[in-house]
Amino acid sequence: MTLHTHSTNIFDSNHGRRSKSVPRIVCFFAVLLQFHFTLTSLTLAARGPGPNRLPPDYTESDSDWLWDSWLQKQPSQPDAVDVDYCAQAAEISENGNGIVSYAIAKGCYEQFPFNPRIRDDTIDSVKANLESFYVFYDISRSPPPMENSDLYPVDLTASLASLRNNTYSNDYSFHANLTHMISQLQDPHTSYKNMCYQQFLFIQPLSTYGVYENDRQQVKVATVLNKLDPQLVNSLVDFISEYARTKSYSKDRGVRLNKAFTYLARDKTGSSFDSYSLGTFAQRTTIPVNPTIEYKIDCSAKLGPDFSNGTSDPSIITLNLAWSALDATMVPYTDGASYKQQFCSDNSIQTVKKFVLDTASPDDFSTGMAHLHGGRKKSRELYRGPYASFHLLGDGVTAVFRLGTESPNKLDAKHEGFYTNIDQGFANMEAVGAKKLIIDLQNNAGGIICWGRYVLQTLFPQTVDAPYIYNLRASRLAQALAQATFTYDQAINSPYEGLVDPETGYEVDDDSWMIPGVPLPGRDGAFSKKVTDRYCPVVEEIRGDESDAMFKPQDIVILTNGFCGSTCAVLALQLHERYGVRTMAIGGHHGQSMTFTSFPGGAVQANNTQWVHRVRTLFATLPASMRTKALKSSVPNQLPANGQLAFTFREVMSASHPEQVSEYMRIPSEFRMDYTSARFWMPSILWEDVRKEVWGDQDIAMVDNESDAQEDDEEYEVEDEIYDVGAASVLIEDDAVDLQLDGIATEADREDLEWLQQQE
Repeated sequence: MTLHTHSTNIFDSNHGRRSKSVPRIVCFFAVLLQFHFTLTSLTLAARGPGPNRLPPDYTESDSDWLWDSWLQKQPSQPDAVDVDYCAQAAEISENGNGIVSYAIAKGCYEQFPFNPRIRDDTIDSVKANLESFYVFYDISRSPPPMENSDLYPVDLTASLASLRNNTYSNDYSFHANLTHMISQLQDPHTSYKNMCYQQFLFIQPLSTYGVYENDRQQVKVATVLNKLDPQLVNSLVDFISEYARTKSYSKDRGVRLNKAFTYLARDKTGSSFDSYSLGTFAQRTTIPVNPTIEYKIDCSAKLGPDFSNGTSDPSIITLNLAWSALDATMVPYTDGASYKQQFCSDNSIQTVKKFVLDTASPDDFSTGMAHLHGGRKKSRELYRGPYASFHLLGDGVTAVFRLGTESPNKLDAKHEGFYTNIDQGFANMEAVGAKKLIIDLQNNAGGIICWGRYVLQTLFPQTVDAPYIYNLRASRLAQALAQATFTYDQAINSPYEGLVDPETGYEVDDDSWMIPGVPLPGRDGAFSKKVTDRYCPVVEEIRGDESDAMFKPQDIVILTNGFCGSTCAVLALQLHERYGVRTMAIGGHHGQSMTFTSFPGGAVQANNTQWVHRVRTLFATLPASMRTKALKSSVPNQLPANGQLAFTFREVMSASHPEQVSEYMRIPSEFRMDYTSARFWMPSILWEDVRKEVWGDQDIAMVDNESDAQEDDEEYEVEDEIYDVGAASVLIEDDAVDLQLDGIATEADREDLEWLQQQE
């Protein structure tokens, strides 16, 4: 990772790859950093430290405080209220490679005055959308108890009313309060953000990962020049755990901790390689509470007994690292007025830059990494595509299917690459005689529903016609829109079209599935009858018999760090509930159980502007006699000031317990494993440890993959070199659909019903 500071560029000469020979004294870099940050502490206000390449998943919702103390702990407005901080940000960004200091970015956000009309119009729109269409509106008021969770009741009606009754020090403060309140739902499909305050990415120049080693949970440095790898000695385990406790990425405490740390994930640039992404602790879109974070780093293992830096404990390096802000704006601005016009007004731009981090490459088995791999062998790569890679472990019979995402990347315009990727990978596994399978779904946040079904059908060709069963909220407005869809002749693209009756297998052609509505056990209000998706034609083509399956259920295990969401979660739950596939969860809090999925949800309405337009247009087709004053009052208006709302529109039901909602079922993983440094940096070692834990050391001759691994390394060098060239382009323009969700990790699925139907 290239680290830019006020006057020094320190960089990894291997273009972001972990060094082939890591010196034992790499902690001297920490000494240099400590010295440098001390010297430049007075000038950081002009330009802060920060990398020029960051991962694409920066738009995760963020807050550092609990709801009860939100107003008391909010960052204060800068003292010089007459200063145009946005004008300063524009000038500094242009002259400083897009890097703006914490104070200037904070000042730019907080210089816009609070507007009661924007508050009221925003809350009216959010309330109308959620009350009529948010499928978990009732259950969020009294969620079931869930082990190892920090899920508390959220009365959306009362909470929105409370927000309306407050005044705020500035416009940012109001929107940040609303964002945080909705994140309390811990439903990553449901979020609010205002694009006015998504234009800076606050970053730390140091990222961390969590391990359990030497009989205790530790935090280690993941990225400083891609070389520094000591442990942190100050209590960041508790600090980061507390930070993660208020996040919305999962209802499971351990999963949220994993997401706060650096993690291995597939980006959306079209690269076929996973890369390490800064965790949510080190990158934020809301203003961090404090301008710096203090790190105490134990470098004793790196520096040796004779090193001295003039302190009482020379092996402990203390760094106070400032937050910096990366300017993510897509169009120019020169001052506060032009900033507000470009990003904070109705019909403003809804896209931001995304940054790609040049990171260490996973599975580096070079000599310099022998202290981690200890002579163990790298897995043999069988096939690698833009969505998934396939590997063979040293026993010669255990394969790994690493599925990074079911979301289209920007190079796959026709969305055909996914099926080719899966087909070729399975063909290669069959060709080498694989008998057991590890499905690695770590940090897979979902995507297109039919892509998940294609994987399910490939693994189990006999899968039933309608594996995913849904309910929708049958509010008065939802019923009226269903009636407008089927009773009155209109050409409006309705969100209630295209659903299938799972009992008949035919598309619903009237409103009887929605009207009069049915009760659900333990739930308030009315819901639709059960429906499912349109059939996926490409899935029909691979339908077969049980005998056609390549692997038996007992010979498959799912591996996740818990962050397997949306389409990924539904796929994993189907494999486990329907076919009994076993599960392994890694990371989280040592000794605590952890789920293997997060936010199965169902389907999300992500483009609020398009959604509200469809609802209002469809409502207008109803006869005047039906458009009563009470019903009109429930129709949402467009959000003002470039606000964006996403919410879960359909809930998916459990395959094993058909009357239960998957989102609020906690199914702990059958196997648990901690991250170690070796398992974090080397997936091959993690996969081998999973194989031994699940199936044991069986009497199978180990094959020599060393020559194959060397060949793979050569291939990897060529491919990675190409990837580095692509990554050298700092920004990647993203479309609006990729930017609608905030509380979710941004990789999570974006489809609403119309978008899904267009793809299929």
